Amino acid sequence: MVIAKPVMRGLLTAQIKKHIIISGILSFAAVGVWKTMVQNPRKQLYADFYKEYDAMAEFDRIRNLGLFQSCRPDGEEE
Repeated sequence: MVIAKPVMRGLLTAQIKKHIIISGILSFAAVGVWKTMVQNPRKQLYADFYKEYDAMAEFDRIRNLGLFQSCRPDGEEE
């Protein structure tokens, strides 16, 4: 029985080509998973927050706590 010779010519090129294809497929899969598992829920959380967010009420709350230097809380005189 004769043992077949290993293919040595073009072996590195074939391996690199195979690995580039595999890495491309895996990177597209990772992007898809990231988009569906992280990005879309985060966008939905921001949309839900700003749907009921009242900026003026938040400003009044922070002003009444006395955290602003430029404006006084509601019952204080200058």
